Formats: sequence, C-alpha cells, structure tokens
Amino acid sequence: MAGRREKKTNIQGKWLKEALAVQEVTVYRLAKELGYSREKFYRHIGNKTYLSSESLAEIATKFPTMNMRYVLTGEGKPVIEKAVS
Repeated sequence: MAGRREKKTNIQGKWLKEALAVQEVTVYRLAKELGYSREKFYRHIGNKTYLSSESLAEIATKFPTMNMRYVLTGEGKPVIEKAVS
C-alpha cells in the first residue's frame, strides 16, 4: 500500500516550467496574474505538490495558447499551434 508521502512522479512540474518558458512567462508573472503566491508554483515545479483543477483552469483561461495537455502529461508541444485554414 502506497503511503501519502510517496513521491509524486506521474505529473511533473517541469512541464509547467517548460510551457512558461516557451511563452516567456515568469513564475512571478503567473502568480501575480492569477493572484497566488509564487511559492505555490515553485512547489509544483519542484514536484512537491500538484496544482488543483481550479488553478489549471485559471492558467488555461489566462494563457489560452498554453497546451494544458503538455502541462499535465508532457505530451505534445508546450504551445497550441493554430490550425491553418
């Protein structure tokens, strides 16, 4: 049986960090625009915590070109590319 303090490995904070870097958004700016402390995101980037679905939804709303699938799974590219019509 897994303990509650087991290291979280299936969602990695590095994907958020990479997505922010591609968008040229700092953790400071992300936290300020969403009204959270920087520490919330630094803890996630350090793989110490998960982000809530509410936080992820706020990020997706504030930064619509950020690929949330990438942030959650590392799959695809950090930025959503617009389809050419």
